[in-house]
Amino acid sequence: MLQKLAALFKEFGFFAGLLYLSDRFLASISPSLRLYFYDIMVQPIHKEPLIPERLSRNLEIREIKRGDPEVELMPARPDIKEARFEQNAVCLGAFQKGKFIGYMWFCPHTYIEDEVRCIFLVSPSGEAVFDFDFYLFPEYRMGRGFIGMWSGANQYLNERGIKYTFSRVTRTNIASRRAHSHLGWKCVGRTLFLQAGQLQFMAATIFPFLHLSFGKSGRVQLKLRPDALLVQ
Repeated sequence: MLQKLAALFKEFGFFAGLLYLSDRFLASISPSLRLYFYDIMVQPIHKEPLIPERLSRNLEIREIKRGDPEVELMPARPDIKEARFEQNAVCLGAFQKGKFIGYMWFCPHTYIEDEVRCIFLVSPSGEAVFDFDFYLFPEYRMGRGFIGMWSGANQYLNERGIKYTFSRVTRTNIASRRAHSHLGWKCVGRTLFLQAGQLQFMAATIFPFLHLSFGKSGRVQLKLRPDALLVQ
C-alpha cells in the first residue's frame, strides 16, 4: 500500500497526488461527490507544418459530421456527443491509409464543458478556439499518431485564420502534458471544482475567482486570453 502511494506521488507530484486521492475518496462515498482540478492551457497555432510532409503523407484530416459512422466509434456517451454537435462543436477525424485512428473536437467561440458546469469563452474572437477530447485509439498511440494528428489539426486551424487554441488538462494527465509541452503551450489559469450533487463550488485564478451554484443552469463563465504566450 505504501509503495503504491509513493509511486503515485512520485508520478503526479504531492499536490496533484493529494487531489487525486481526495477525488477517489469522495467518489467512493457517492458518485455525486467529485473533485476536479484543471490547468487551463493556451497553445500557438503554427504557420509552418509541425512535421515533414513525408511523415504525414498517408494521414488525412477531415471533419466528421453528425450522423457519420465514425461518431459511433467514439467512446464518449451518445448524449455527450449529441450535446457537442448542438453547441456547434467541430470534430476533426484522423485517417491513416483510410483507417480511422483518432479525433479531436473544438469550439470556435465558447465551449460548454461537459464534465463540470462551466462555460469557457475564448479570445480574441475569430482567432482562437477551445479544443477538447483529443483521442487516439490505443493501437495507434505508440507511433507518430499524436504528432501527425496534431500537425494536421494545426494546418486545418491555420488555414482558417486561427492563432491560438485553449484546452483544459487535469494535473494527472501526464501523457498529454508531455506531448503538448513540446508544442509551446503555456498555462493561463487553474481551476478547482467541487461537486456535491447539484451543488458546485469553484475556486480559480481567473475571474470571477470564486463561484457557487446550485442546479444545472448555474454555469460559471471563464473568459480566456492568450496573454501567457505574448509575454516574453
